[in-house]
Amino acid sequence: MYKIALSVNACLRGGTRVDVAWCLTPEQVPRFDATDAVAVTPGGGRLGSLLDGAIDSRLVELSLLEASEGRVVDIELNEIEAAAIGVEPGTALSLFFGPADTLPEDLWPLLLNRSPVTLEVTLDGGRATSSRLGETPASTRIVHTDDRLVCEWCPTPTVLIYGGGPMAHALAQAAEFVGWNVERSGGTEAAVAMATSLSAIDGAVVMGHDTEGVGRVLQAALGSGACYIGSIGPASLQEDRGDWLAYRGVDSGRVHGPAGFDIGATSPEEVALSVMVEMIAVRNAQ
Repeated sequence: MYKIALSVNACLRGGTRVDVAWCLTPEQVPRFDATDAVAVTPGGGRLGSLLDGAIDSRLVELSLLEASEGRVVDIELNEIEAAAIGVEPGTALSLFFGPADTLPEDLWPLLLNRSPVTLEVTLDGGRATSSRLGETPASTRIVHTDDRLVCEWCPTPTVLIYGGGPMAHALAQAAEFVGWNVERSGGTEAAVAMATSLSAIDGAVVMGHDTEGVGRVLQAALGSGACYIGSIGPASLQEDRGDWLAYRGVDSGRVHGPAGFDIGATSPEEVALSVMVEMIAVRNAQ
């Protein structure tokens, strides 16, 4: 839901119909993020990802019906769909599918801000008759009964890693180990776009000798709400990056450089560990 919030908001502001779908039985699917969702626009355009796109054709068919309310949809996976997801053919899944504008208006701004949110939906024969926002949840879970659906979503922190090599690989592994989402991009334009959308639970770490590229990513991250911005590299690189930002009037005071606690780290794995510990400490101190 968090990944499609920006696109859904844009569609709603522009008066474009957009349907949304998410899985109600995440326990049936291995390695599945219960906050995953997909938005479907008229003509079959899809934003976001649900179940690795295995059931996209079914979602497009549902969208073409242009239903006026949300509803629970039960599907049984065929061999091709099941193979794509990694489950047995015949696995039964339940989805919620419906127009985004029938859900609470305040839902999408909250998701866009990556806030924990609870959506409560009243059901009648599988069709949504009403929906409202509930109390702020502490964890992600979905509870589905015959007459009620409660979806509690909490965002997973994301770390954007700009740069490559053993250090980037070690940092990605360390972030995944503690349960963070990892966004890696060697391309400057893509990294800048990602950096601008970071929220107060997210972090960004840059590395490499491309002062221009690293500087642009740092500048974008500094303009976001990211709780942690780390710069890996020796003093000479830190100075070059600081000068690049200062020349453009950007305050680099939020940048942790060199990134990571001083634990005498020498290997990429040790440096990655020190960076993740510092990032977690900064986030938890907010």
